[in-house]
Amino acid sequence: MKKMPMIGVSGSIEKDEGKQYIVRAYMTSLLEAGALPVLLSIDMDEPQIDLCLNRLDGLVLSGGNDVDPLLFGESPANGLDQVNPIRDRLEMSLIGDAYRRSMPVFAICRGLQTLNVALGGTLYQDLPTQYTAPDGSKPILHTQTSPSRFASHMITVDEPSPLRSVFGEGLIGVNSFHHQAIKALAPALTVCARAADGVIEAVYDANKPFVLGVQWHPERMREGAPLFHAFVEACETFSVDKR
Repeated sequence: MKKMPMIGVSGSIEKDEGKQYIVRAYMTSLLEAGALPVLLSIDMDEPQIDLCLNRLDGLVLSGGNDVDPLLFGESPANGLDQVNPIRDRLEMSLIGDAYRRSMPVFAICRGLQTLNVALGGTLYQDLPTQYTAPDGSKPILHTQTSPSRFASHMITVDEPSPLRSVFGEGLIGVNSFHHQAIKALAPALTVCARAADGVIEAVYDANKPFVLGVQWHPERMREGAPLFHAFVEACETFSVDKR
């Protein structure tokens, strides 16, 4: 049987901190793309994170609760939802360690936001109250009411970019379940897709083999499968090079 790369997945933690969990669709999407996913313990310390990543071939930063604005030098604003410093600490460490190894990173929704903050960027804490489109209008609805398997708005994909290479199209439909978004882009990242209101929907790091962040949830859409296949292919290459 073909060797399957092992992917670490960051998970959510419940408000009372009694349970750590991951939405099943992340794991099934990775399995279907040919990888073995493992949920990363939120209680690992720095040496344990290092030992853990020694055995992994890629990192998925999953969606979930809001990113603590203290991490990018702001006080909490109206509209900020639940934050958890334990999860933030873990993911900041994971990103730093993965970057030092040039490990493939696929960042989804909150994961995109966490990646941007870890690399020196900032966020809109709440789009409806803080964001104004370039033409002066209010943002479109970024928290859809339809089921997550359906697209709720279109995004424009730049060329050339890793995202354009995956989909081959300049306009694609995505689902949307977020109220935070990138404000100041981290210096290492490049924007490769935006919504009609100008909100950043995808970024990548041109100086790494595979670092891609998307603001939507491809794991919940059939159309998202090519992204997971591209990520797993990068993890397979990383695994071979590592050996």
